[in-house]
Amino acid sequence: MKKKIVAVVAAMGAFGALSASAATLGGLTSTSLGADQTVVAACDTDGIGLAYTNAYDAASNTYRTTAVTLSGVNAACASKTFRLTLSDGTASLSESTGAVTLASGSQTVTLASSVDTRSITKAALTITG
Repeated sequence: MKKKIVAVVAAMGAFGALSASAATLGGLTSTSLGADQTVVAACDTDGIGLAYTNAYDAASNTYRTTAVTLSGVNAACASKTFRLTLSDGTASLSESTGAVTLASGSQTVTLASSVDTRSITKAALTITG
């Protein structure tokens, strides 16, 4: 019985020493903490359509996307900045930026370099400003 008590006391002593040494490691500190929120209103709430301009490339025997037309863009988005990214789901294939300039609610964005049409699986469009 005395051996069990000695073992428990020794274990508690070791735990106390370990806890005391861990407390001196510094840990996390914070001088201030804050939070805030704001409403982010979209300039277009009913969606924007994307249509792709494709051209056949005889050299590679594939179709390549050369431009994307944004349609149904609300006039409230005019003069704001856009970023259009085409990707294969894991990596960006093409990214275009510019200002929204609407003609009849649409805008054509010419890609800097054409993209293999088969590779495009996702498109992301943000309009800010």
